[in-house]
Amino acid sequence: MSARSKADALSLLVDRTRSTLEALEDDEFPYVADPETGEWITTADGNWCGGHWIGMCWIAADVTGESRFEEAAQRATRTVREEMARDNMFFGMNSQYAGFRAFDVTGDPTHRQIGLEGADAMVEYFHEGARQIPLGTLAIEAPASNFRGPGSDDGPSGDRLGAVDAVYTALPVLWRAYEETGDPTYRDVAVFHADRHLDWYVRPDGRTWHHAEFDPETGSLRRQYNELAVSDDTCWARGQGWCIAGLARAYRETGAGRYRDALRRTVDYYVDNSPDDLVPHWDFEHPDRPAVERDTSAAALAAYGLTGLSEDGPLGDLADVGERILESLIQGYLTPRDDGPADRPDGMVLESCYNGPAGYATAHEHVWTDYYLMYALSRQTTADGL
Repeated sequence: MSARSKADALSLLVDRTRSTLEALEDDEFPYVADPETGEWITTADGNWCGGHWIGMCWIAADVTGESRFEEAAQRATRTVREEMARDNMFFGMNSQYAGFRAFDVTGDPTHRQIGLEGADAMVEYFHEGARQIPLGTLAIEAPASNFRGPGSDDGPSGDRLGAVDAVYTALPVLWRAYEETGDPTYRDVAVFHADRHLDWYVRPDGRTWHHAEFDPETGSLRRQYNELAVSDDTCWARGQGWCIAGLARAYRETGAGRYRDALRRTVDYYVDNSPDDLVPHWDFEHPDRPAVERDTSAAALAAYGLTGLSEDGPLGDLADVGERILESLIQGYLTPRDDGPADRPDGMVLESCYNGPAGYATAHEHVWTDYYLMYALSRQTTADGL
């Protein structure tokens, strides 16, 4: 198979958005797909990640001009807006994609308002003592093996549990709301959370914790632990990807040296503990490496965050790392590939691991992995840059 250009890769992902839309009922959201057939497991409301499907539809609409993608994005937006609980960190992310990023494509102020609603929800849910936007109580659709979070016998309530993901899922909508309105409340909450993130989730060697439980009255830290890694002594790859994307955004928004330095440590750890193609195993330090699944979702998040940095700035070398990861994904993990069935859909990003400890969807296509690769490519290859 000859090397693909970025434009070719984006076209494949648009094709996958089209084939997915044709396979779905109007009230379904893609979630995880069989790597051999491309058949999707779906949710009725998008669960935690409905905004990724909305985002894919808006990118496809922007690239192709086809009205069916916009119609699908609008339908899915109505569902997420009506069905998703506000008191969780994922509501910020979904409002960013359904709101501000849709506004960038359409110019429709209705979508700007959706973005502001998401930012307001993050401000309201912010815990002042912990200086965190908590994980929340959303019932995530996935097995509970190795689970010590909300709903488990010994797990804390989600309103007193922080997560490494939140530096990305909860904060971009706040950065954008500040840009739109000039209201410093949005910026201040984002900075407070990002600073606590450095204290609670980024270890000295650059690896990350998954969760931090805090006292609901005082906000003081009670314990840190890993849910989706092998152990508390190793590192969940997708969590590292979320962290890299979030810190890259925090640095772009503020230029603060503390975010720059933490980002460099987390990327150094990522590179040092990944295979040569920079697509990590689902736990960077899994004792069974290399005979353990990769996680392209971690790679897509890292590429997405790092390719947003200026190549001419002080973190230009990290932008180059992002480009290397991006290239690995589009050449080695995007269908069509030489292996697998000939009738498998084009534009699938393979080998994404959802829940390694539970053995759930460990080498599949995931809608969020597709989205982050698609967005990173569209930012570089379309005229508007979304």
